[in-house]
Amino acid sequence: MKQPARKLRKSLKSLPRDLPIAYVHGLRTQTGRLEAIIAASVLERKKLARQLLKTLKPVRKAAGEVRDMDVLAAKARTLTGRRNDSVARLVEHLVDTRIESARALLQTLAKRQKKTRRSLKGFAKQVGQKSSAKSSGARAKPARNWLKDDAASRLAAELNQWPELNAENLHSFRLKVKELLYVLHLVRNADVEFIEALGKAKEEIGDWHDWHQLAVIAERKLDLQKDRAALNRIEETGKNKLEKALVAARSIKDRVLNA
Repeated sequence: MKQPARKLRKSLKSLPRDLPIAYVHGLRTQTGRLEAIIAASVLERKKLARQLLKTLKPVRKAAGEVRDMDVLAAKARTLTGRRNDSVARLVEHLVDTRIESARALLQTLAKRQKKTRRSLKGFAKQVGQKSSAKSSGARAKPARNWLKDDAASRLAAELNQWPELNAENLHSFRLKVKELLYVLHLVRNADVEFIEALGKAKEEIGDWHDWHQLAVIAERKLDLQKDRAALNRIEETGKNKLEKALVAARSIKDRVLNA
């Protein structure tokens, strides 16, 4: 748990003004991972952990908005087999929104940079002190001891008891899959094949959700008649992605049930 905190703190040391795609995506992933780990740990109710969670949330959300525009613009560009004015206008809108979101992220980071790095340092120090157990001479505790006893089991049970999967609850299912993934990475001797299956399902569902978001934005920004061809292509792609995502998600439910 100490390592993710230190890694995020390092990312926040110097802020690139142009916010490259890799930096933004890494920032979003690191904050989300740390939030999930803290929520599943025995330190969740500690004051330092609560303060850190409160500080991380705005950063994750702001980074997520920039990340979304990066991903959606990239997917929209795949639709241009030839000159397509509809797609060009859609990409232009996504790029403009990215610029605005990046400006908001920089403002959020500038406002919270010092406080967040200070909280991360204190949290990492607290975890390090507890795990070393120097005062008692005890052996350092493995990472899994920082988890709540039932963390992984609880998350797996939630996936197992999930209602019939559909487009309405699929994204929420993915968020729970991500939580379980983050927790399992802290568990020694975790099932590698199961972790890989979770990762695949997360990617499949995420791919569909991005196309779903793109369809929503396209319907709002494009002309329903003039740009019908582009809208149909986005809708058709989204349907295909949904089918694959549902197969992957149901596979995870089956594996959890059998386990």
